[in-house]
Amino acid sequence: MVLIEIEYLYEIGRLTLPAQDILRKMEHEIGLRLCDLPFEDVARAALDEKWTRDAFDRVIVAQAKVKGLAPLISADERVANHYPRTVW
Repeated sequence: MVLIEIEYLYEIGRLTLPAQDILRKMEHEIGLRLCDLPFEDVARAALDEKWTRDAFDRVIVAQAKVKGLAPLISADERVANHYPRTVW
């Protein structure tokens, strides 16, 4: 879901690199890898994220929760207010 949001931000001009380029850079620089959780589990958990109407934010926060309260990298203050393991 993060890749889709990054691509969306690239398409509307808020980012200068497409999602695949950012992913490759992050894989190389910090060993980032895509999460392998079943999307069905994440989607079910996202149903409980009532604090926003933004589908991206709901799924991203739900995924971090399902992954055992994993750290979540985000500059979004609203996400940080609703998910205490947010880092930026």
